[in-house]
Amino acid sequence: MKLLASPTSPYARKLRVLAQELGLALPMEDTAPMADPAALLAANPLGKVPALVLEDGSAIIDSPVIAAFLLASVPGQRLMPESGHGHWQARTTEALADGVLDAAIILRFNMAQGITSGPWVDRQYRAIERALAVMNTRTGGSGFGDICITVACDYLSFRFPDLDWREHNAELAALADRLLATPAFVATRPPA
Repeated sequence: MKLLASPTSPYARKLRVLAQELGLALPMEDTAPMADPAALLAANPLGKVPALVLEDGSAIIDSPVIAAFLLASVPGQRLMPESGHGHWQARTTEALADGVLDAAIILRFNMAQGITSGPWVDRQYRAIERALAVMNTRTGGSGFGDICITVACDYLSFRFPDLDWREHNAELAALADRLLATPAFVATRPPA
């Protein structure tokens, strides 16, 4: 199995950290999605990373689906409850964190086109702010949820250094400081 991904993709980083925490080997093939490489398009006709290519050549796409696959690959894992309320709360935390990433990536694409203000841009910043406030109350819910939160917060630091998400989110800052020092996060740090 291999992960087609960009080393700066926060969605891929979530999976790479998760795999390390689960003790799974997950080699990554550096893939530039904007170049529409044949291997990526064969795995994911949408041309998006990450895509997980399995040993039989089939693929699993979209980071929440791949995360569910990785978690299910390790019976008895303790990063997320397999069912019940805790499971759905962890999935909701993942959705919040992925939503922060979605908004941040929209902002990056807009900036690349010279769009730095307007209602759509303002909406993305408000979405990030609201999601951070909610995630600030959700730390410690599950190991998987905390991984998702930390990846989102670190991506904001990486791509939006002027956005001071730490100022009003002390719990997120403490969580990020703790997890970013762990081997799985250090090993998956995006290149500068």
